[in-house]
Amino acid sequence: MKKISLKNKQIYKIETRAWLPGDLVKIKSSTWSGRAHSSIGFVIHETNDMNLKLFPAVVVYDIHLKESREFYLYDLELISAAM
Repeated sequence: MKKISLKNKQIYKIETRAWLPGDLVKIKSSTWSGRAHSSIGFVIHETNDMNLKLFPAVVVYDIHLKESREFYLYDLELISAAM
């Protein structure tokens, strides 16, 4: 078994940030019937509830459905960040 020296390893750092209006996202959600929905959309705003949510959500404008809907963050994948 080969030993890998530390200088050949790449160290990856995960950076987190808040979702911003204008972020381009890939929507991957499913319905109760099990049908998957895959689309692209733009983040409009975060939902602001006074209660702490277990699963935070944002409102996203779905390009294919041409309507805005609330999606949980685990249904979204960031494609391009807004500046």
